[in-house]
Amino acid sequence: MSSQISGQPATAAEYLPLSFGFALHQIGAAVSSLGVLDALADGPRTAAQLVEVTDAHAGSLRRLLYAATKAKLLTVDSEGYHLAPLSAFFGPLSDYHAAPEIWAAWGAFEESIRTGVDAFQIANGAPLFDYIKTNPKLAATFHAAMSAGSDAQVPAIVEHFDFSRFKTIVDCGGGKGTHLTAILAANPHLQGTIFDTANGVVEAAAVIEDAGVGDRCEVVVGSFFDSVPEGADLYVLKNILHDWNDEESVQILSNIRKAMAPGGRVVVLSSVLSEGEDEDPGDALGGAISDIEMLVMTTGLERSQSEYAQLFTDAGLKLSTATALPCPWLYYALEATAS
Repeated sequence: MSSQISGQPATAAEYLPLSFGFALHQIGAAVSSLGVLDALADGPRTAAQLVEVTDAHAGSLRRLLYAATKAKLLTVDSEGYHLAPLSAFFGPLSDYHAAPEIWAAWGAFEESIRTGVDAFQIANGAPLFDYIKTNPKLAATFHAAMSAGSDAQVPAIVEHFDFSRFKTIVDCGGGKGTHLTAILAANPHLQGTIFDTANGVVEAAAVIEDAGVGDRCEVVVGSFFDSVPEGADLYVLKNILHDWNDEESVQILSNIRKAMAPGGRVVVLSSVLSEGEDEDPGDALGGAISDIEMLVMTTGLERSQSEYAQLFTDAGLKLSTATALPCPWLYYALEATAS
């Protein structure tokens, strides 16, 4: 095959992320899970101090710290090690991807491609969302990772999507409520409901209390495959439908269609796959990687805007507005009404 390749040979900066991306991830995951990032949050520390804080093997930790500086996760000077900007992307999300069950799922990726069965189920014997119902540790890691991603997106959503038009909001799959409580805080006239499974809302009461919106926010436990709370004029699905295949997504949307108040709306907040060639290469790659992650972990997939429009149609809804949001990976607010 090499004889057919034209142009200059690939540089180390080009091939290392592809050939050794797994190692780069584990370097970041290890400095997070060992507590190095937390220890450096208050200021620089020497290698000896980090050995003491982490209770790690001194020689091995020094090698990890060296690798982390070369990966640009940390910097080092005469004061010791410091956090680099890239380290902000490690934490709950990297802890989730380093969990043994998740790591094993990626090991079954090729079999998933060959069979069409999600790799998590191949590796662990049950679909992800069934598995975490009986595994509190992975459930907590999963929800922490989802919340971390939500925290990064929430400010842009609250600022650039007009929630002031509505009176009552149901955040379907709203987890601990980071997203909805931020919306309520910015819109004092709104009433809201966090709707999720029992293990999804474990921390919701504390988040509601901290946000000071307890008089305007309730928590309802249930499954959006069965039904959703009735009578709201806006239903939010943030990073939800990409977890589910088309049939499952239509079922969720159909249940919302049945429950919404007259004139009600649903907004899907999600990355959207580009249908052209003019997108930012980083955003395009991020969307493609996210789509592969859905293939590995769930029955779901990332979709283009036209594919979302078809889901809405199949559920008795109509895409009315697509608003680009200033978040990574071609992130949109896709708003639909009853057709």
